[in-house]
Amino acid sequence: MVETSSYGQGTLRYFFFHGNHGDVPLPRHLTVEANVVVFNGKGEILFGQNFDKGPSCYEFQGGFCRNADGQVEDPLPAKSFVEKIMKNISVPSLILAEVPKAILVLGRSDIRPCTAGDREYLSVMMKTFVPRMLRVMAPTASEYLPGDAHNVCVGVADRMEMLEDDPDYHTFIAMYRGRYVQKPLPRRAVVELCLLHVLKMPFELNTSIKSSLIRY
Repeated sequence: MVETSSYGQGTLRYFFFHGNHGDVPLPRHLTVEANVVVFNGKGEILFGQNFDKGPSCYEFQGGFCRNADGQVEDPLPAKSFVEKIMKNISVPSLILAEVPKAILVLGRSDIRPCTAGDREYLSVMMKTFVPRMLRVMAPTASEYLPGDAHNVCVGVADRMEMLEDDPDYHTFIAMYRGRYVQKPLPRRAVVELCLLHVLKMPFELNTSIKSSLIRY
């Protein structure tokens, strides 16, 4: 596992790969469908399910995760962080979090129904784009400055292109182009657009709470 010092200041930063915060009123009792996967800095899975196997169910009572797929003991890593994030997402989402010694990815799809297209897109993104980005971002996390997102995207895209070729990666870029790009662009430009979407607005957990971006 990569040491905390490899992740900037070791703060709980998080990035939306897909989806965003929601503002629906949350009931006292809530069941969340989600996949929680932990990667190391090399893009290798340390903990969690494959998205192809479907999500797990997490039961919240009064804002706290009390049950996970029928088990009273909750196996979630970075439990308090995941609780806060899960309760603040109301659309199918894919989130990357920089936590000490690991990188956690949370896919959530419970409040608004997750369509088959959503699931396929999130699954392909999870298996191809996310690990590739992690491999090039993790060693330089401390150099990341939110105001410089455009230049960071160019640099990250350069390093991503140097990794081994992967047909599924090209499949994801085609999916992203079909969903979000309304004009013909070369593949490299599409990659940079996707990265800009992810990197232009990173959040730090404590700041998000103080700024009321996260409600709990």
